[in-house]
Amino acid sequence: MDFDDLRSKIEQAASEAFLAVRRKFPSQIFCGYALYSDPDAVTVAPAVNSVGHLQKMIGDDPGDAVYYRWSPGEWDHEFEGAEYFKDISILLNNEAKKLDSEAKREAFRERVYESCVAVLESMKSKGFFSDMDETGVLVFTISDGESDLESDWIARLNRRELAEEFRNWIVSLG
Repeated sequence: MDFDDLRSKIEQAASEAFLAVRRKFPSQIFCGYALYSDPDAVTVAPAVNSVGHLQKMIGDDPGDAVYYRWSPGEWDHEFEGAEYFKDISILLNNEAKKLDSEAKREAFRERVYESCVAVLESMKSKGFFSDMDETGVLVFTISDGESDLESDWIARLNRRELAEEFRNWIVSLG
């Protein structure tokens, strides 16, 4: 699989998905953008969070404020724009079917996940997320799964203070 091509396709899809959310909700102020995949790395999907939604969730459950900031599954525009990733998910699914060992599947997952993080880094370096203030977050995560690299991904994508908040939260979960 050509992972440079995959990154290009993911970046195009992410840009289109995120811009579609911005156009659909022009009065909202956004505080989070995410890409996520699954434990087999055969899908990629977007999520966007608004300040209003985050404030409402925290207001309803203040003890879980950090959880709501960092959990795209709780965001108000989770999976919105996923249609832009349809061809990517088909490609990943087809590629994964060809893998004949656990070692190859693990290497594939790692490269897909790294591609998603690299895309968010690229978009950030190009100023795509300049609509967020300094408390806004970028997230790559695995739905219904986890990785020892998640704190590293968050550290790559966010300011040091935010990355420390995430790391401390993960440690507190045990």
